[in-house]
Amino acid sequence: MNVDKSSTISEGRFSPEDFRIQLTDPMLYDRLHTLSAEYSLSVEMLVNVAVKRLVEDVDFVRSLRTGKVEGA
Repeated sequence: MNVDKSSTISEGRFSPEDFRIQLTDPMLYDRLHTLSAEYSLSVEMLVNVAVKRLVEDVDFVRSLRTGKVEGA
């Protein structure tokens, strides 16, 4: 299901690359805007934090798979 109303979120910083994420889940779109208003944070910031955490989690799982343990 596509969301037509301003469902594209772009990174707000000046950079040579512009990334856009189209949300296809209307409930996720509404939840992001609710959290944004509730915590006085931009939707872009919430998306950046979520993507960063996803990438870090993937890196962590990959390191577990290869037998690397942090702090050892």
